[in-house]
Amino acid sequence: MHCIEVDQLRVVYPNKDGDRVALDRVSLSIGHESVALLGPNGAGKSTLMGVLSGTVFPNEGTVHRGYENGLGIVIQTPALDELLTVRENLRLAGDLHGMSKEAINGSTQALIETLGIADRINQQIRKLSGGLKRRVDLARALLPSPGLLLLDEPTTGLDVEARASLWSSIDRIRTKSPMAVLFATHLTEEASKADRVILLSEGRVIIDGTPTELLAGLGEAVLRVRSGSESAVAQIESWCSQIGCPCVSKGLETLISHAKPEHAGQCPRDPLSVTLASPTLEDVYLWHARVGIAESSGGTA
Repeated sequence: MHCIEVDQLRVVYPNKDGDRVALDRVSLSIGHESVALLGPNGAGKSTLMGVLSGTVFPNEGTVHRGYENGLGIVIQTPALDELLTVRENLRLAGDLHGMSKEAINGSTQALIETLGIADRINQQIRKLSGGLKRRVDLARALLPSPGLLLLDEPTTGLDVEARASLWSSIDRIRTKSPMAVLFATHLTEEASKADRVILLSEGRVIIDGTPTELLAGLGEAVLRVRSGSESAVAQIESWCSQIGCPCVSKGLETLISHAKPEHAGQCPRDPLSVTLASPTLEDVYLWHARVGIAESSGGTA
């Protein structure tokens, strides 16, 4: 059973220079799994989060919510009272959810131990580091044991160690309580940890699949070529057609999929740089975003 299912969502923001389409016929479904929304700023990630949380109303489309125990939300800025202690913030959150005192205390104790903040329970939020604030905010969102957890760029402003700690905490909680997790990120290394990755570009779903499936779509290796002129790019693209390797170009850079080691030394016109490597999610995103944009405009990639 799907925890959340959306169909043909369309969100348009009025603008004096012309309406901006934030979501363009987006359809997707999520079960008890971890799903990453990957895309740059302006791709539509936060707008989709807003629709799912009920703070943004779509112009068209439907949202079906099949989860139990409500919704937990962690946004980019922690939703905490800086002057209250950790315990007071969690107690307030529990009261807002209509939880009993016993349920609040029990859930609080379990979460602060899992998230490693038990020793900070009586500290004011304003005295905590950014990483600790994130963990407290996560505890707040998880207090009622939600069926769906929405995380909108949850690691913004955190260092590498704090990001790793936050995701480890989320993984530990998911092993104890089944729930759907949907998180928005522009970091490919974070997205690669998800069960599924949905690539968004200009308000549209470009591709949806497991990290393994998405990487396999580009073959065992990709060739990244930077040329010195537009004519050189055209010659690279012609050469790719001859050797049977699909490619996409943007500016003076060409990404070639299903490449072989010998191709690195066969590129015509002495390109400025040639790199042969295993594909990454960044390559996947660039590939499908460029192809999708070209197809929607009627051009070629």
